[in-house]
Amino acid sequence: SNWPRRLCPRWGVVAMAPSKEPQRESMGSGTPHSNRTGNESTLKQVGSKDSTGQAYGGSEATSNQNDWRQGLESLDDNVLLWFRRRNTTTLQGALAFVPWVVQQAYFDGALQEGNIVIHRGQGAVVFSDASGFTALTERLAKKSNGAELLSRCLTAFFTPLIYLINAYHGDVIKFSGDALTVYFPDVDDTKSPKYNRIVPPHGTYGLPDLGPMATAVLRASACCIEIHKRLHQFDTGVDGVCLCLHIGVGCGQVSILQVGGIVPPETHVPRFEYIIAGSPLEQISIAEPLAKNGETCLSPQAWEYVHDCVVEGRALEERPDFHMLDKMDENKYTFPTIKHAALENDNRAEFQFGLSELNIIRQFIPSAVFKQIEGGTLTYVNEMRNISVIFINGSGLDVMSEKGANKAQDLMAAVQLACYAHEGTLNKFLIDDKGMLFLLVFGLPPLVHTDDPTRAVLACFDMTKVFRRHEVVGRFGVTTGRSYCGVCGSAKRMEYTVLGDSVNLSARLMANAPPLGILCDENTKERLSGEIQINPLAPIKVKGKANPINIFQPERTEPPAQIGLGPGGKVRFPWYDRPYGGGTANGLITPETLQQNVQQLCSVRAWAGIKHVQSMLGGDYNKDAHRVNMTIALGEPVATAPPGSPFSTGGVVVIDGTAGLGKIELAEYIVMHAASRLRMLPIFGTMGPRPGGSILLAVELLRSTLGVYRTVHPEVPADDCEALMQVVPPGLSGKVPILREALLEQGSADIPAVAKKKTGETLDGALEVIMGLLSALSKQTAIVIVLQFESGTSLFPKTLEADKTTFWKAIAKLTDFVQKERPRSATEGNSKPITMVILSKDSDRQHPAVKAAVASNSLIELTGFTEENSLEYMSNYLNVPEQLITQPLRQFVFKVTLGNALYIRETMDQLQESKHIVVTRNGSDPSSWTLDCKDMDKINISTWQHTSMVGGTVCLLESLDPLEAAVLKMSTCFSGPFTLPDLGASTCSRWADATHFDLLRLFKAIRKLVEASIIETVDVPNGAGGTPTPNVPLMDAPQRWAPTITQHFQTRNVLIRAVGSSMVLEAQRKSVKRQALVDRALSRELPARMDALELKRKAQHIPWYYEQAFRRM
Repeated sequence: SNWPRRLCPRWGVVAMAPSKEPQRESMGSGTPHSNRTGNESTLKQVGSKDSTGQAYGGSEATSNQNDWRQGLESLDDNVLLWFRRRNTTTLQGALAFVPWVVQQAYFDGALQEGNIVIHRGQGAVVFSDASGFTALTERLAKKSNGAELLSRCLTAFFTPLIYLINAYHGDVIKFSGDALTVYFPDVDDTKSPKYNRIVPPHGTYGLPDLGPMATAVLRASACCIEIHKRLHQFDTGVDGVCLCLHIGVGCGQVSILQVGGIVPPETHVPRFEYIIAGSPLEQISIAEPLAKNGETCLSPQAWEYVHDCVVEGRALEERPDFHMLDKMDENKYTFPTIKHAALENDNRAEFQFGLSELNIIRQFIPSAVFKQIEGGTLTYVNEMRNISVIFINGSGLDVMSEKGANKAQDLMAAVQLACYAHEGTLNKFLIDDKGMLFLLVFGLPPLVHTDDPTRAVLACFDMTKVFRRHEVVGRFGVTTGRSYCGVCGSAKRMEYTVLGDSVNLSARLMANAPPLGILCDENTKERLSGEIQINPLAPIKVKGKANPINIFQPERTEPPAQIGLGPGGKVRFPWYDRPYGGGTANGLITPETLQQNVQQLCSVRAWAGIKHVQSMLGGDYNKDAHRVNMTIALGEPVATAPPGSPFSTGGVVVIDGTAGLGKIELAEYIVMHAASRLRMLPIFGTMGPRPGGSILLAVELLRSTLGVYRTVHPEVPADDCEALMQVVPPGLSGKVPILREALLEQGSADIPAVAKKKTGETLDGALEVIMGLLSALSKQTAIVIVLQFESGTSLFPKTLEADKTTFWKAIAKLTDFVQKERPRSATEGNSKPITMVILSKDSDRQHPAVKAAVASNSLIELTGFTEENSLEYMSNYLNVPEQLITQPLRQFVFKVTLGNALYIRETMDQLQESKHIVVTRNGSDPSSWTLDCKDMDKINISTWQHTSMVGGTVCLLESLDPLEAAVLKMSTCFSGPFTLPDLGASTCSRWADATHFDLLRLFKAIRKLVEASIIETVDVPNGAGGTPTPNVPLMDAPQRWAPTITQHFQTRNVLIRAVGSSMVLEAQRKSVKRQALVDRALSRELPARMDALELKRKAQHIPWYYEQAFRRM
């Protein structure tokens, strides 16, 4: 698009207008203001970073406080107006996520950083629980538009409910699924400037004022009565399901706490939770279960304030001290007059957040939800999806005390760390009579993984240590299933929550779990990886289930008895016991399967990876080295590596590439060839993909080194701790205690932030001891050290950043050691080299190890197979001659997999399973075999979500920012190239009041997708209009082309296109195409018509009746 120059250069000014780095602002007492929409407030928001670390305007923020003032003076009024409108709209949507009491606390100066208790007061607390939502969710979960229908039901129900609560001066503090916790503060309205001094705050003229506390309880009671009158047996319109409320009311001292402050992996903004605590919560936990549908029960404390104002309902024989509320004593009070007085005296809007507090608001909103609010697409977060849910109960902590509040903050921060380390979401933190309740969810965008159930259980293991360390009794329940995930509430007050049978079951399992125990359901058990073993327990009866349910107790899988070289000369690779790194479609892997993968993959003769490895090892690939019972024997080498090779003189080999390209298969081939032919004994160490893996790295290095020692010196004890004490160099005996502890723990580490010092000391000590042992071993045998960093399914670099840094620091120390050993070996005439093989993704080219590999031509950068390589690999995998694989099948597999070996295996498995290809082997003669391809045009790749190929792609697309995800989904609607205006036609049409900044935001999203190789730039197709030009990188087109060029794009990746297209509804697809066609027609026809119209307007026009009159003259 030919955007006006006066706007485009301003973009750089906007980028220079940010506020401070993302941290809590100084929150001193402020002046109430609800209309902060001036230029200064607007520009602060322009410069604030979004959750990708970018400024709202699209560039990196700066901390210079004067930049935004300078930018303000130079910005065009249209630019300011655009940002003001956008941020005002964002503010209006975001305000619904923050209760009134939190906003009041900010202006009172209580939201200062480090302040945990932000409000102390008293008042009435109401807990309203709805019946019928579980049945409603279960029915709608089976429908394709179930999320949309459920969202409508929730909005229709909660909108009048929240209106009534606000009208009576109530404040919704928390949504607990389909339940609400509401706070009615004891506000003294007689001191309000709105008070008319004629009608008391309770609303009945002539009666004395009851006082703030009694008025608060009276308002809560009247509110409950009207709620029942208006919403009892609420008809949802879905299969006869009706919603009912049963309510409990209490009163007393109340505290509001803000806890947390840890930054989630997908954003830079710290995440806080607010909670309500106090004696009223204990009261309502008793009162609410006593009430039946359509009833309200008051605690003795609440009844004491209003017993003269209301009429009591049915008697409670089991709890005579609690009282049922029937109706108001209408001789004194009516709920309409009480509501009217509350509305007349309500001045909370004066303490409402403005634009300058937008960065404060977003700290209480999930980042994905805030992005949707910014984009005006909040309804998109409402969906039915498969998630893993953790309910945690923590008891033994009084948060009302100062010490208890501090401990709650420490516990919350530790739980956040454990959750975020596994890329989960902490959705809720509540307090009730049983203690603290945490609700954690795994599988919410953008943190979606194929192994979310495993991540949830592993997080529970970490959190049991957290609760034990804080001396709090914790109980954990984990379930997996399809649930509603979306906003719950109304435009005035809402929260992002999860609803469904699976969520309820998680709470039931939590209640039945033993102290510091974990229970999971059958769905979770079926989806766990080999890292976790399951102990079945006796079925239990739970509320809401007619039959007993099966429950299970998860435990960490015991570490393998052997790593590396073991008794009898057998090699046990560490990835044999991991559920990642070239696994099969179901995520599991066996030694036999992996050995078969090595044979099939390394037999691809023209593969650049195997050719590079063979050039360093010498000799051809030999399948016999990968027999199941292959053993390694000591002795003289039966072959020699080429001169100058790292396997001849020692050095570093780096194998770099993404998952599935063959890193592990090459490493296994290297180890077995080097061990069987060159007599190099293997040592292993791996890190990832789970957090806190430095102890695992230390333990594996120690155990495999001790395994080599036992092979060379059979007298070394079989027990690792005894062996370590015997062989450790004398100068390093002080390292033995901490290493012994690590060996006994077998690599089980606490979460990173808690055990950082311990894990660092363990790894450093292990490296010193290992290098000492290697110095001694290198005089007797050659050594090959294999070190692997596995990213697994983690989506955000920040998740494993600390572990990756630790890994490469360890590599640097070992590289320095290996480089020093090379000249020493040459000087002493020692022909027993030490070679280090590193497996990683996106290796830092400036790291010493990578530099050493580059210098010795031993850096292997793996990419996908060529089409010829893919054909040979398909032939090996199917065990059929190449000529049987038809051209359509060959092209389909290559286009879908892009030559990724793992994806090829998964594709062939799926095609065989669905009978799209059928191999018939008649006899032993391959010439009589056949391979039939059927219905290739009916293959639906998007249904293969259990595979690493499709499941990983789904997770990648879910991790995109909302606008980027929308662009990708729209791009799949076009079979050929498309342009920016084509996409803008559906979101920000230039013919429908859109601005250039709207198009710039869209263009920025396209640019990010191009940089991520998800969308490609293509040449302007013939006949598309404009001047055909070469394919120019984004933003790099020469100025002389700017007025005539229209950049074209296309989603060519078949896999991404198939998965992205499956996320688009047919109605949306038709709408995108229709809008693009209309935009193209307008672009082609409208300018000329507008020009003609302008010329017509300029031409002199004489009305007909004047013309006739002139003629008669």
